[in-house]
Amino acid sequence: MDTLLSTSIELNKVNILLALLFSIGWIVIAKPLQLYHNSSIRFALANLLFALALLLDFRHPDNPTLFLWVIGDIILLISFIIYNLALRHLFRLTIDPKWFSSMILVVSAAYGLFLFGWITPESASLLALGMIIVVMIATLKMKFKALHEAFSANIAGILCLADVLIIVMVVSKITLWAVAVPIPQNSLFFSPYNASLMLWMQVVLVILINTTAVGTTISRLIVRMKYLADHDQLTGLLNRRAFQSQLEYQFSLFQRYQRPFSILMLDIDYFKMINDTFGHSAGDKAIVHTAKQLKQQVRQSDLVARFGGEEFIVLLADQSQSDAKLIADKICQTLSEAKWADAADPLTISIGCVEASQARDPDQLLKLADDALYQAKANGRNQAVMAGTKLNYLV
Repeated sequence: MDTLLSTSIELNKVNILLALLFSIGWIVIAKPLQLYHNSSIRFALANLLFALALLLDFRHPDNPTLFLWVIGDIILLISFIIYNLALRHLFRLTIDPKWFSSMILVVSAAYGLFLFGWITPESASLLALGMIIVVMIATLKMKFKALHEAFSANIAGILCLADVLIIVMVVSKITLWAVAVPIPQNSLFFSPYNASLMLWMQVVLVILINTTAVGTTISRLIVRMKYLADHDQLTGLLNRRAFQSQLEYQFSLFQRYQRPFSILMLDIDYFKMINDTFGHSAGDKAIVHTAKQLKQQVRQSDLVARFGGEEFIVLLADQSQSDAKLIADKICQTLSEAKWADAADPLTISIGCVEASQARDPDQLLKLADDALYQAKANGRNQAVMAGTKLNYLV
């Protein structure tokens, strides 16, 4: 028995040391490396609280009246709540005030009821463990959904493995407690029932949950880097390189399956005059305003990109040239009626329209759209011109 107790204490020390080391690691990630500062600080705090919960579980057998392990279980619940908040911040998800308030209420109630002796220590611990299950199920669903949007289901599943194991471990612990003879004066989560196995599982879980958390953070960093590589920083639209890649893919679908699409090449009229009159910051504002208007006028399935300077380009999936012309006319009208700055006339835009069937390859398609745009400028601006209306490149 003394040997088992000694082994359990040593394993508990290992767990505490691991949690503290991971906490330091997250602080290093947050401070010197400046990677996801707020999320990393929350991960560090969750590890510190986990270590504190383990430390409070150190109860000498000669002091059965000390119920620090109950407080440890409550602190454990708080650590998993903070873990949930860290992931929410990492995935840029809003925090539901009702959910957060209910968690704080449950923690306060569990501690208050235990402190005033209105419920038994076992009941307080059981309440804390039950809420851990609720918190971790919510965390698992949120984490898998967020990861699955950026990666495959397999990768999302691997990064959620630790969360699943935590739920299984806590459910198993509650089940063992329910079917076995109650163990007085002992933590439900850290009870001596098969203590060595449970403590080894905790060692694995501490390593696994922090490893997967690091993996999740790195995955978010990869997604962010990819987003920055593919999007214009000023408008948030696709950049030229990313659009041309999508254009080549759509053109290959057109050649293979005859799936139609059209291109709109757009340019803000008199943009140099805007910069000269109001300054470059006003020019940036005009570009952002135009980008916002374009996004509002097309479907979610369409692609909108900033092609360079004050020039934009739109890919309209499954749209003929005549359909594209109607959309372009609507864009011209909407933009000319929208106010973008005080003491400034509404913006106008010139548009060239072309259909995929008019070109042999993506480069020619862009050339046709650019020539149609040039014709719209020559015709007086603030209008849309279809390629082939005045310019004929088709054999």
